[in-house]
Amino acid sequence: MTVELNKRRKRPAWHKLSVGRVRPLTEDSLEVTLAVPPELREAFAFKPGQHITFQRVEDDGSEVRRSYSLASTPRELAEDGTLRLGIKFIPQGSFSAYAKASLAPGDVLEVLPPLGVFCTEPDPARHYGAIVAGSGITPILSIAAAALDAGATVTVLYSNRTGESTMFAEELAELERRHGERFRLHHVRTRSEGASPLLTGRLTPERLREVLAGLVDPAEIDEWFLCGPYEMVLGVKEVLETAGAAEIHTELYYVD
Repeated sequence: MTVELNKRRKRPAWHKLSVGRVRPLTEDSLEVTLAVPPELREAFAFKPGQHITFQRVEDDGSEVRRSYSLASTPRELAEDGTLRLGIKFIPQGSFSAYAKASLAPGDVLEVLPPLGVFCTEPDPARHYGAIVAGSGITPILSIAAAALDAGATVTVLYSNRTGESTMFAEELAELERRHGERFRLHHVRTRSEGASPLLTGRLTPERLREVLAGLVDPAEIDEWFLCGPYEMVLGVKEVLETAGAAEIHTELYYVD
């Protein structure tokens, strides 16, 4: 047996992809659709939950690289040749400010193929659970849609300030209509009234314990996905571990 010790792994290559669509989601977020030509679809094959990275050169010559999670599913790439992602805007954001002000259909972006370990291979026999805040819904939408298409069951707790600030609200409602009881979506509102007192207010560890006692049985969930700001993810993870959850994936986000 021969063991090759010095074999180098091939580095991911940058590719040029054109923007097919830019669609507002909320006042401070938008969805960007990229067109992937047939010859690059194998390179951009991905697992639900992964992200892609953009590269652009600023006016001063400096390079800016930012990663954004994919909201679309592998089926969309295979059938339509498209990738969809969500971008949350902040005024000082290096890429998000540019995207909100200037990005338009026909623009060409430098893009790295998908990467990331916050992902799964959908199994129809599993029940997936997700607890997410704000723009963290982007990878969860991909995971949920792919899992539901595979025949699995999905439960999502999604925290936002108000209904108007909820990214991908229409897409989530469509998943509810299409998959019925297999998709259990609970919106948590922090600055407006939720569907019940249990779903109104910040999703603190104390509130999550009440939700798990009244709405979501953690014993039913095979695999958890947590995506949001550090404090929320850390607190939620501790509560789930105490409740006996065995498989928990976490991803922290920041807006830029």
